[in-house]
Amino acid sequence: MTTQSLGQRVLWVLWPAFLVAAVAEMIFFALFDPADLHLFGAPIEVERMPVYTIGFFFFWAMTSAASALTVFLARSPFEANRCPIDAADRPPGCPKRATEVEGDCACEPARQ
Repeated sequence: MTTQSLGQRVLWVLWPAFLVAAVAEMIFFALFDPADLHLFGAPIEVERMPVYTIGFFFFWAMTSAASALTVFLARSPFEANRCPIDAADRPPGCPKRATEVEGDCACEPARQ
């Protein structure tokens, strides 16, 4: 089994989210003019460029959250259940501690 690095997973999340945010912003602002937007009934007194920027980062944050949830849920059982401590550094009572007894494996619980 191979595990992916944190940097690789971050890229898996941010790059597709960036592309989808760009498309979402193009579609949204093709339908709505930033000058016509209202907040709680009052018109927004901001130039168009900051509204485009805020909109893009909003779409990017939403699609990043969706992509991050997908990557989190796509973990294998090995990745979800593995111990973050090296086998040699585990406490004495740990069932996954590496021992010198033949047949024991650091990735399986100790047999009783």
